[in-house]
Amino acid sequence: MKETEKIIHEFAERLKQTEEYRTYEEKRNKVREYPGLMDEINEFRKRNYMMQKSEGELFDKIDAFAKEYEEFRSNPVVDQFLRAELAICRMVQNIYTEIAEVIDLDISLDL
Repeated sequence: MKETEKIIHEFAERLKQTEEYRTYEEKRNKVREYPGLMDEINEFRKRNYMMQKSEGELFDKIDAFAKEYEEFRSNPVVDQFLRAELAICRMVQNIYTEIAEVIDLDISLDL
């Protein structure tokens, strides 16, 4: 195994020990107790992504989307899972940012 692969593997294993990841795993397992709920969450994610990538009056689309999924998001199992997932996504985003700041790549964007 290359040195970088070893470091990445060790780092990933350490991430699995964080409170954020343990909470995410707990909430994901809770969602799996309800048949079809993960499918509904995936549909919610898909529609949310598509809405954010669409053009036009985003404020109106977000408002309509929020109203449509208000009851769905009020389900504590769904809400807790999505919050835990967001915490993991933010953690990964922070990791990417930190790596980008530490590694000094001399890249010019003048193409």
